[in-house]
Amino acid sequence: RAGCLKQGDNVTFWNWRRGSGQPAVQGNAAVSLASDLAPIELYTADSRIVGWISPQGQRVTDLLTSQDEIRLWHPKPGPLDGNAPVPERAPVEPDDSGEWETLPTARVILAMPPEWRASRQLRLHRRLRRAALAAGPFSVTGNIHLAPAMEIGYHLTRVDRFLPLTDAHLLHNGEPPFEHVVSVVLVNTAHVTQLVPLVSLA
Repeated sequence: RAGCLKQGDNVTFWNWRRGSGQPAVQGNAAVSLASDLAPIELYTADSRIVGWISPQGQRVTDLLTSQDEIRLWHPKPGPLDGNAPVPERAPVEPDDSGEWETLPTARVILAMPPEWRASRQLRLHRRLRRAALAAGPFSVTGNIHLAPAMEIGYHLTRVDRFLPLTDAHLLHNGEPPFEHVVSVVLVNTAHVTQLVPLVSLA
């Protein structure tokens, strides 16, 4: 397969290259790999993708923060306002070649990871603060979970490469305009141009 994924004949949505260091898998090995995959939805400045990642026990925030590239299993690129759902199960068949594609994390503006629930101890030691931010063509409103003594401000964009927000509302300010409500969104802080606190929740 070519190094770029295309929709139609002429429009390339992503600068893909085949990931290195991941051998092709078949048969039972592919089925076993599928059980370790987690669905993810990503947005760049001009495209949307659904696919699967292999977190290997890591939070997706940590995975994106620690790597310059994200490896995706069977990614499906499309236009920004596409509404194709993230399938619940990875498309693995016994004769599947198991190809991966690689995308630079710098191009990712927003990432919607699989559902996860923080431990009770983590929830107790985090304060919930509502905030609004601008990142690329997106406006995002959501809850930021702050460590003790930490307040909302632009300094947060220098602490982590990806900032998680929960109970978030996403608005695309460009063409075509659209909006989504998601349980968790990870925002690439390199694209954040504004970050302001809103009403305190707790």
